[in-house]
Amino acid sequence: MEHLTLVSDSGSFVPAGDDEPADVAIVTDPSSEFERDVPVVCYADCDPAAVPRPERFDAFVRRGDEESLRTQLRWLAARADGVAAHETRLRRLYEGSSRLISAETTDELLDKTLDIADRILAFDNSVVCTDAGDGFHVRATDDDFDDDDRIDYDRGLVGETHRTGESFRLDDVRDSDVADPADPGFRSVVSVPIGDVGVFQAISTDVNAFDETDRRLAELLVSYVAETAARIESEAALRESRSRVEALHRGTVELAAVTDIDELFERTVAVTDEILSFDLSYVGVVDDGFIVPAAMSEGFPEDGAEVKSLEDGGVAAAVYRTQETRLVTDMAEADDAEPAKDTYRSGLSVPIGDFAVFQAAAYTPHAFDETDAELTELLMAHVAVTAERIRAEEDLREERDRSTALFEHVSDAAVAYQVDEGACVASVQSVNHAFEERFARCGVDVIGEDLVAEIVPDDETDPPELSVAAGERRRCEVQRLANGDRREFILNVVPLDPDAADGVGYALYTDITERKERESELRRQNQRLEEFANIVSHDLRNPLAVAQGHLELARETDREESFEAVADALNKMERLIDDLLSLARQGEVVGETTPVDVAAVARRAWDTVETEDATLESATATVEADDERLAELLGNLFRNSVEHGARRTSGRSPPGDGVEHSSTSNRTSSGDSVEHGSTSSRPAADEAVEHGDTSGGVTIRVGPLDGERGFYVEDDGPGIDEDRRESVFDPGETTGGDGIGYGLTIVSRIAEAHDWDVSVTESADGGARFEFRAD
Repeated sequence: MEHLTLVSDSGSFVPAGDDEPADVAIVTDPSSEFERDVPVVCYADCDPAAVPRPERFDAFVRRGDEESLRTQLRWLAARADGVAAHETRLRRLYEGSSRLISAETTDELLDKTLDIADRILAFDNSVVCTDAGDGFHVRATDDDFDDDDRIDYDRGLVGETHRTGESFRLDDVRDSDVADPADPGFRSVVSVPIGDVGVFQAISTDVNAFDETDRRLAELLVSYVAETAARIESEAALRESRSRVEALHRGTVELAAVTDIDELFERTVAVTDEILSFDLSYVGVVDDGFIVPAAMSEGFPEDGAEVKSLEDGGVAAAVYRTQETRLVTDMAEADDAEPAKDTYRSGLSVPIGDFAVFQAAAYTPHAFDETDAELTELLMAHVAVTAERIRAEEDLREERDRSTALFEHVSDAAVAYQVDEGACVASVQSVNHAFEERFARCGVDVIGEDLVAEIVPDDETDPPELSVAAGERRRCEVQRLANGDRREFILNVVPLDPDAADGVGYALYTDITERKERESELRRQNQRLEEFANIVSHDLRNPLAVAQGHLELARETDREESFEAVADALNKMERLIDDLLSLARQGEVVGETTPVDVAAVARRAWDTVETEDATLESATATVEADDERLAELLGNLFRNSVEHGARRTSGRSPPGDGVEHSSTSNRTSSGDSVEHGSTSSRPAADEAVEHGDTSGGVTIRVGPLDGERGFYVEDDGPGIDEDRRESVFDPGETTGGDGIGYGLTIVSRIAEAHDWDVSVTESADGGARFEFRAD
């Protein structure tokens, strides 16, 4: 191999000295082996197709064709200079990105974007067109645009870029049917979409001012902008949500102090107006088979609400009957919607216990979302409790003056009794019809009997019913025995004459069993929602880590394959989000199952995990499964092993036939073709090994169970203590300090959904072994 140096003055090439850097090299024997650190030309009298490993050479010139040789040498030297300049811009862009992603507001982000485009990418004229709701608002690095300038959504290249989500590079806008430049002097442009934010453009008055390198650098800059914009939007939404929840809490505290039911409803619509920003809202109280408006917000028109029948009163009646919240995004698409005014386009209806319905309306479609529904449900739950408390207190006040005849008509179960304080016995004097029905006790059978012995559970030592002996009034929630079951009640204990202290009083039992069950279910749903959110963030870490790794590699090498890998990882994240959102709405964990090869799915799942220097060994095993969910299961197990597995202290020979070693790298260099890949995270070019390097990382094996239907996943890490093998699947339980404790929970849930039995044991190497058995 002969190394040559380009002489700038003459444009000719001379042999490079021993200490002088070379620009290009010439090889005259194409079968020779050499190490390349500069572009190499094969200068030989041979057919390029017959040259061993032709990818080693950058050009082929037949011996004797000196003119072609000089041309190739000059071209390769010039290309090397261009690559160096590109790498300099890429490095500066990477350095500038840290300043970009530190932006706290969207305005700050866009200003920094234009600054980087000007200083680092050397784009003399750059604009960011942001979606302003009525068109694109234009920000520019020069004075060609005013702050109030707007571009229609369907106008020119900006509209086409935003609509298609694709990047464009036009060498001359006059040759484009789409381009509609604001300045007739503009000639060339690079146009890149910024997700939902808008469009970035670099503009020049020169023809052919930009090349593909400019477009790729613009796309890289925009990727930072889109990610930072999403982070800013998410943080702002979180702050707003927290603020609304805190304000809602203060509002519920105020509601809890209200003592009048009419005032409660008036304050309820005021809170929804002030805190939830519902301009049009009202509370309708159920009365004699109709929903009657009882309180309306200040902005509600006088004819904006009407009396509705519970039988055919549209959405409000359906919400009351089903006791389920209803979100109507567009009245025109809801068959049972019967708005009081045709101008209402969307609405939200929430039941208030079994006595009222709350409704909010808006003049535009999609004015309410799921967050509005959840916050309103929370508020109405407090309203229902407060209303029940107010009603109970009113009942108790009235009970004090009721006659015996009125006592019989109390809607709640009621009992009159007298307490013998010395014997702690409450002798029943009379009960009403509701008591007989609720407790399945005939009045003649319980009169004279001890009320405590009849309905108070044995494990309750200080029943509130006995407090009337001291003239005390009590209100609390209790459990009482009714028809053989424990049921939840609001108990109101009222002494007949508090000053007499003669032990005579009344007890009223309001059955709240169903309400407590609903509240308990709501708590469970909230817990599942929190668990689900943690699962989403946990599973999104894998493809995000892969994307970040390839993005770093792309910055260093500018290889298109890395950008494609980033796109694949982002697509994986999008599919995962879609699947998990579908899971949340449909309650399903797996979809359609088919016979799949566990080894093939394992290799695919391996590529989505940041596996560092770990090694995968897999053998064929066929199971009936949803391969996407199986890939999630395997990915979580791989990640668990890699993150928490200890490094091995000695090498291990590969397993027997049928086992394949898979590389933990997310990509191999050009020309790399391996059957058993290296465990290095970034293999060198032309690397080819027979087996993975076992010097440092954990080894993970996947294969079939012996004599059983199913498969196993095991590693040679530290294993799991026997006394923890059952609890590792519990939500929040982690096998190491870095985990969030949901990976193995996901594994367990996916296995259960497939009707697989999963167990944890010890591998032959002392590591963890997970066995999955199909029924």
